[in-house]
Amino acid sequence: MVLGGVVLALAMCAGRSFARPQDVPQGEPEVTGQVEKPTAARGPRPMPLPALEESAQQLLSQDYLKDEERAALRVRHGQWEIADLLTAQVRAQTGLLRGAVSESALTDASVNVETRAELMMKRGQPAEAIVLLGADASALARRLRAEAMVDVGQLKEAEKLLAELANDSANYADDADATAEVARGQILLARLRGAEGEGTVGYQQTLDMLARARDAVDRLSWRVPMAEALLLYEKDDYAAAAEALQATLELNPRVAEAWYLLGRMSADTFDFDRAERVALTLDMLAASDVPDEDASEYAPSALGRMVRVYTRLRQNEGAAALAELRPVLEAMPTHREARALEVAATALSFDFAGADALLRKFDELAMGSPLPAFVAGKALSSARQYDDAARLLRIASERSPMWAEPLIDLGLSELQAGKLDAARAALDRGLKLDRFNTRAQNSLTLLKEIEGYTTIESDHFVIRFKPGVDEILAREMLEPMEQIYLRVTGNGSGGIRHTPTGKTVVELYPNHRWFATRITGMPALHTFAAATGPVIAMEVPRSGPGHMVGPYDWARVLQHEYVHTVTLSRTQNRLPHWFTEASAVYLEDAPDDFGSLQILARAAMSERWFDFDTINVMFVRPKRPSDRAQAYAQGAWMYRYIIEQFGDASVLELMDLYATGVREEEAFSRVLKISRAQFFEDFTVWAKTRLEKWGMVPTETNKNIEQLLGESGVEEFKKELLDQWHREQPENPFVLVEYIKAELDPKNETVTPELAELLRTYARLCPVDPMPHRLLAKYELTSSEGDASSRAIEHLEFLDAREQHSTSFALELARQYAKLAQWDKAIAKVTRATQISPYDATIRELAATIALRAGRPAVAEGHIIALTKLEPDKAVHQQRLEAVRKMLQN
Repeated sequence: MVLGGVVLALAMCAGRSFARPQDVPQGEPEVTGQVEKPTAARGPRPMPLPALEESAQQLLSQDYLKDEERAALRVRHGQWEIADLLTAQVRAQTGLLRGAVSESALTDASVNVETRAELMMKRGQPAEAIVLLGADASALARRLRAEAMVDVGQLKEAEKLLAELANDSANYADDADATAEVARGQILLARLRGAEGEGTVGYQQTLDMLARARDAVDRLSWRVPMAEALLLYEKDDYAAAAEALQATLELNPRVAEAWYLLGRMSADTFDFDRAERVALTLDMLAASDVPDEDASEYAPSALGRMVRVYTRLRQNEGAAALAELRPVLEAMPTHREARALEVAATALSFDFAGADALLRKFDELAMGSPLPAFVAGKALSSARQYDDAARLLRIASERSPMWAEPLIDLGLSELQAGKLDAARAALDRGLKLDRFNTRAQNSLTLLKEIEGYTTIESDHFVIRFKPGVDEILAREMLEPMEQIYLRVTGNGSGGIRHTPTGKTVVELYPNHRWFATRITGMPALHTFAAATGPVIAMEVPRSGPGHMVGPYDWARVLQHEYVHTVTLSRTQNRLPHWFTEASAVYLEDAPDDFGSLQILARAAMSERWFDFDTINVMFVRPKRPSDRAQAYAQGAWMYRYIIEQFGDASVLELMDLYATGVREEEAFSRVLKISRAQFFEDFTVWAKTRLEKWGMVPTETNKNIEQLLGESGVEEFKKELLDQWHREQPENPFVLVEYIKAELDPKNETVTPELAELLRTYARLCPVDPMPHRLLAKYELTSSEGDASSRAIEHLEFLDAREQHSTSFALELARQYAKLAQWDKAIAKVTRATQISPYDATIRELAATIALRAGRPAVAEGHIIALTKLEPDKAVHQQRLEAVRKMLQN
């Protein structure tokens, strides 16, 4: 039974800017549970609690159990009833499990010491917990005492205690719950001593110990998979961590700690809707002794609020995170994690002086703690504030030099910033402490790979590539990139009017695996080019195994990515996600894609536009296959609307306000003089009107087939009805396109003169649809009437301007222009074909031939040089190269 697909695959890091992708279905392993009950549309609801694992259900149903034994098992497996909560101990124990801390339980002597101490830890009272625990020798007590020592800054004492606990692990081998506590102690010890090496218990040994506890001691202990989940999360292994959480919740659906980790993972991976539902689940669990899944609302809980804080941080909303956190801090002013999140949220509000002051204040709680610097540094890295992130992550590492995670995050952040030497140094150190972190391993392997890469430079770019055949593309990129620089940084329509400091690095990767590792640390990603700010990485446009998309228009893609580099530089990386993508699409200087327009038309007809919050999420966590494409298309239109209605300068003024930390609502009010809500209302009217004008959205005078069919009262659609509508409404684009399809032979698509006239009419009524141009181009190319070539060129140009992956239109245009002896145009089109597919020898042959016929031997020389590298075994290429060079000498 499905609890809803919990995100297991590591999603891309926040703040990366990606080329518009082809939508790829995203498989998500799932945590399973009961099927959700249908609910009315009343906003997000808590996640349904999973059904109890079958073996645990069977145990609870055994006849031999005494009533008190059955009640204790119900508590252990999260199935307790009100009647089971007879004692203060049970009430405190169940409150602890569901994330509700009762103040009365803290001082009730009838509640055992371990439960009271753990409640104190949950409230941020570690000093009191240490005193209460005394010399209690249980595994739980020793782990809690060590955690409390860390929280008050007694690191040496904690390390000694944890080492003793690890050495005594054999004493707890026959107790699965105790073994889980030993494992959790070992996770903490790894932060103090390093995860591997002398004096530590390694990652694999800890997993083996937990596996034995689960498989050989007690398969019904939820604490064992909970410890596994924490360990795997520490290693960035989200898939395995979520499987462990699934096992935990099937053995005890009311473990708030498991839900909390699930909420953090959802926020980490941009699944903000799920994170909110998990937060509501935590609210529900904390609200009452027995969860009421049908309640209309729940009071916010501390853990629920903290999940929402992580969500706000991932969305780069520092002020909103602080607002969400404030009630938690008021209730628990010494809660360490909450105080660390306060530092992060303050830094993400770009109040760095305030964040530094809070760091110093945190030292009053735990002198020298790395936690606040680490949490803040990680949040800033996600927000592309690389310099400030590096400073804080270095502080965290200096304060806890044996903890691998700050070093690994520092290395990954420096890698995104393009500081390869610093990244390598940090990752080297981090992996010496923890060799099992997957992203760090992959990224360090990548750094070793690109050590052997070659670089070439122009005035504003450095291109890094693997020696060999990729040099063809690298050398051809420099001149177009300088033209891109002039367009993007200039003062033309939509130009950013800003020059980044230093040269932008463009990295060419020979396959998708290396490219994806460069961006996320993992070998798979939904796109093929991305900008992290000062660095643009791209997979080379080549067909074959190991490549995601094959040939593509790299010049258009790089123009898109370079806009990210420039806008992020102008705004200090402080820009709403939709806005940076919108500016990049706008400055591609390309016509709208018809598929994207169809998505916008559906949004207009269904009024399913993305609001300002939703559109940012859809880039990284789409719910439907078309959502990411809609986010790109709608954002680009919103940006275009701003320029058309408020002028070119308005988008630059918005950028400059974003650079100072002004949030979007205030920026719109100050620059556009309207609220976001009013802007959105006005934009949707403008967009729908535009789509109506282009024959994409029906109107009162031009209704679509569905509307006409409904008005006719006819249940079955027939060709006779279509003929009638066409006679009555010859200018209705919805009727006309269906009439054309009905008249067209689907096998060979033969166009008659009569059909050609209809296609011309439809092209006028719906000027954005490529279909009539495709058919008319084919028709004119086979026609012998008059100047058919010139008529075909018009349609081929329309198609080629919108094509990003196929060379067919560019090549046909090159041939047609060559036939007309329009050599400049022929060379331009065949050059475009080599840009889309630079590794295709056949296209290079044609390009060299056209250049020679045009009397351009220097142009031909470049293509023949490429052929000598693409097909080094063919002697004819070298012979032709020598011949062309003789021509150049003469």
